[in-house]
Amino acid sequence: MLSDDVKVETVPVKVETVAVELETVPLKAPDGNILDRPQSIVWRMVQGTHFLLGSLCFIAGSCFYFADVINRYPSALTVGAWFFIVGSSFFLLSDIQDWWYYRIGCLFDWKYREEYEAYNADLFSHPRYKILGRLKRAEVGLNLLASVIGSTLYLVGSILFLPTLSNGLLAGEMCFIAGSAVTYLSQGWKIYRIACTSNVDRYDTRFRLNNLFHDIPAFALDTSSGLGAFFYFIGTIFFLPQFTKTDFGLDRAAGLFVCGGVCFTIAGLILQYRHYCTRHK
Repeated sequence: MLSDDVKVETVPVKVETVAVELETVPLKAPDGNILDRPQSIVWRMVQGTHFLLGSLCFIAGSCFYFADVINRYPSALTVGAWFFIVGSSFFLLSDIQDWWYYRIGCLFDWKYREEYEAYNADLFSHPRYKILGRLKRAEVGLNLLASVIGSTLYLVGSILFLPTLSNGLLAGEMCFIAGSAVTYLSQGWKIYRIACTSNVDRYDTRFRLNNLFHDIPAFALDTSSGLGAFFYFIGTIFFLPQFTKTDFGLDRAAGLFVCGGVCFTIAGLILQYRHYCTRHK
């Protein structure tokens, strides 16, 4: 109990409200390289699913080109062509998404250009305004642009496979052959870039076979995709009129198509593993 001579005073306390501004900070790559910025789970789901669906459609479409299937089912060629159209569309969507992510140094990269230049300034021996300088900066984007071109040729060729466009069948086969060649070269270029990338010294860009084993999933993915394109390249050549005069000729070409579809599907499965089971940049 307080005595009567003790005076208790209330000291006013001024409480100020401090406004805190929440700022959204974009994700940055751990090592500062803008090309290695993290990919969201949604990005990986969309890109990986499109590629895998495209691969499965290519297998399904290939099965409709065997002689026995064509002889039994009048609509086999139409169904097979539509499977290739859908599969090519999925491949194209996957490749466009991949290219857009790595377009930096190539096109539409104003948002990242300054950071990209600052991080890689000591790697570029030519200024941006020179042709060699532009090509060096756009190397990754151009590599993936080749994949986009290959998928586009696949799509055009698949449309021309439709029996209703019988006059365009030969042109469709030429597009498919060209698309396979471009895709094969694009995958080979990716493997070459892996072999020239050291995980120890970023300044070491010499071709070394042991660099291929620093990212085995990427190496296996590009190898499987390249083999898929190779099988479709050979298979489409064997689908030319001079090689399909017998059932054996049709079955040989269709068998090579199925092998190509299987390789693409293996690549699609490896892509899922790389997206979800490894540290992926």
